[in-house]
Amino acid sequence: MPQSGYPVRVIDAAITFEDYPMRSPLVLTGGTITEATEARATVTVEDERGGTATGRGTVFLSAIWAWPKSELGFLTRVDAMQQMCIEIADRMPVWCAEPRHPLEHGMDLHERVDGLAIPVGLRLFITERIPTLAALVCWSPFDQALHDAYGRLLGISSYDALSRELLPDDLSRWLGEVGEGRYLDEFIHRREREMLDAWLVVGTNDALREGDAPDLGDGLPASVEGWIARSGYRCFKLKTKGADGQAEAQWVARVYREIVAIREQLGLEGPIRYEVDANEGCEGPWVVTEFLDALEALDAEAYAALHYLEQPTERDLGANRWDMAPIARRKPVLADEGITSLDELRLATELGWTGPALKTCKGHSLALLEIAWCELTGRPYALQDLTNPNIGAVHAAGLAAHCATCNGVELNVMQFIPASSQEEAERFPGLFEVRDGVHRVGELGGVGLGY
Repeated sequence: MPQSGYPVRVIDAAITFEDYPMRSPLVLTGGTITEATEARATVTVEDERGGTATGRGTVFLSAIWAWPKSELGFLTRVDAMQQMCIEIADRMPVWCAEPRHPLEHGMDLHERVDGLAIPVGLRLFITERIPTLAALVCWSPFDQALHDAYGRLLGISSYDALSRELLPDDLSRWLGEVGEGRYLDEFIHRREREMLDAWLVVGTNDALREGDAPDLGDGLPASVEGWIARSGYRCFKLKTKGADGQAEAQWVARVYREIVAIREQLGLEGPIRYEVDANEGCEGPWVVTEFLDALEALDAEAYAALHYLEQPTERDLGANRWDMAPIARRKPVLADEGITSLDELRLATELGWTGPALKTCKGHSLALLEIAWCELTGRPYALQDLTNPNIGAVHAAGLAAHCATCNGVELNVMQFIPASSQEEAERFPGLFEVRDGVHRVGELGGVGLGY
């Protein structure tokens, strides 16, 4: 096995936490999010000559999304995820004592952190096992900080640090036969996209028109109409519950028509597209088929504007092994919660899913390899959000700018928790203040992950 061209070890890792209220609730099938705990990680790496650098990473510990089915209360789950973060910080210098490239460290720890579920549970006197997805959310800010630190140590972009000079193994090491003779720097582009399509989240309880919107007292919009007027959105994420295909098709068609009318009234031109995210609320693929049939019959234009479906059925892809190919032949269907590893990505496509909905909260290293696998196999991929705060949002946008996501990037922190990102919003106004329906990412750059 070739050695990394410039290996590093981890000599220190630390974590702190900050709580924020949501300015408006975010309703998921697993529950309603009204507050969020941010985990802020730092990781210090050292090269073989004694040079050091420190990187940073952040994530919201979204227990309702990552750990929805539980007899434990919400705060107990958040406490467990915080303890998981603390355990990772304590163990990283031991786990990463051998000098290697951050991708090697990252994928090794991606496999290790799930094993912390039992000791964390014993320490907190809980018998319920922390799910893999929740463990990965806890790991993700450290993985982010690790790659950031490596770029800072070398004085280059962390994306340029994925070159074959620094990472000499070909992709077969992680991707198998499909990656033979191929390298990560073929798929993580060095030239950034300047603009990324922005997506507005619309839930079933959200106001469509300003006249129906509450006054939240912060000067920001509280309706779809208000956000479109302010930011020119043309891409929308419609959050459904997946329970009733007919009723939800009617709601989606109505929202689409309202969006069309709002944009016309504001004199905005250009095509509209949207995705539907049921957060695994559909009992099975037949509910998705019922929804698509009803939507196509109700409004052919709304049906045509549907860009893709996100995780309509259960996250445990192997539980029923649903055949998603008939749905994928009509509209792309992307797996989100169902993919926490490269093996699950392969399983998803075997079962007919079109591709993955990437999330940086599952780990930067995993996302990089998922991108390469999708490019090698001709699969589309999107980059979705978990309300990434401050530098977490900068990180997600930077990743999207270096690859070929089919959706641009979803960043909704300014819609739900703007208080968490004021400093970064001032530093990167083109990214955090959507104009003409896009995030402008030309401001990103420099060493590390760009923040």
